[in-house]
Amino acid sequence: MIGVILAAGRGARMAPYSNAVCKEMLPVGDAPIIEYTARYLAGAGVGRVYVVLRERKEEIIRYLRNGRRLGVDIAYVFQDDYSGVGTAKAVEAVEPWVGEDFIVCYGDTFFHPGVFMRDMIMYHRDKGSDVTIGLYPIEDPEGFGVVRLDGDGCFLELVEKPGREEAERLVSDGVCLVNSSPIIFTPQVFRYIGETKPSPSGEYYLTDTINMMKGDGRRVYGYHIPRGVFWRDIGTPRARLEAERHFLDTVLSHEAIRP
Repeated sequence: MIGVILAAGRGARMAPYSNAVCKEMLPVGDAPIIEYTARYLAGAGVGRVYVVLRERKEEIIRYLRNGRRLGVDIAYVFQDDYSGVGTAKAVEAVEPWVGEDFIVCYGDTFFHPGVFMRDMIMYHRDKGSDVTIGLYPIEDPEGFGVVRLDGDGCFLELVEKPGREEAERLVSDGVCLVNSSPIIFTPQVFRYIGETKPSPSGEYYLTDTINMMKGDGRRVYGYHIPRGVFWRDIGTPRARLEAERHFLDTVLSHEAIRP
C-alpha cells in the first residue's frame, strides 16, 4: 500500500508559530509532527510515501529528505493551486503515481501510539472497502466532520461542522465519531474527485467526494481508532500544547513515544 501525507495547507490558525515554521514541522516532544506520521506509516508496512506540498514548504523536504532514516521511501508532489485548492485537490495531485489502494494522512495531525494503522489497513482489506475512514471519539465535535455508522461499521452519513442540535442527533454512547484521518482509498476515488464541486468557500473537500461515493453505492466503512490512542488536530497553538503535554506525561511514565 502507498502512503500520502497532505502538507499543503497554509496553517493560518497556527500563527504566529506558522509565520516562522510550517505547521507540519512544529515539534511535539523530540520530533516534528510530520515525522511521527511517516514513522507510523513505515511501521504499518507502507514502503512508499508521497508528501503533497505547496510553495514555501521546502523545509519539509530538507528535513525528511528521501525518508530512508525513517524506514520509508519519500517523494514529493507539489499541489497546483490553479487547478483548485482543498483536500480533494491535494489528493488528486498524486493520481499519476498511484495505481493501488493508498492511505491518506494529514501532515498536521498527531497520534500516539500509531500502531493502529496496520490494523486499519487489514480492516480495509477484509471489508473490501472503497473508502475506510479513521474515526476518533470526542465529546465536543465543533469544527469537525462527524460520521454516523450502522451496526456493521458501514458509513451512513458525514456531517461537516454540525451545530449543537445536529451534533446531539449524532451522539452515540456519549461521544461523536469524528473524521480524524487516516483515510484509505482505492484508486476509484480519483474519478469522483474529478466530479466533486467546490464548496461555497471555493475549496474542494474530500468529505464531499466521500459522500458522493457513498451515494453512488461504493463501499464506505468507518474504522474505530482505539480509545487508548491520543489524537489532536494540531490546527491551533492550544492543540499543540496539549500534544506536548501528552508527550511529556508519556516520557515521564517511561513509555516510548516511537511506534
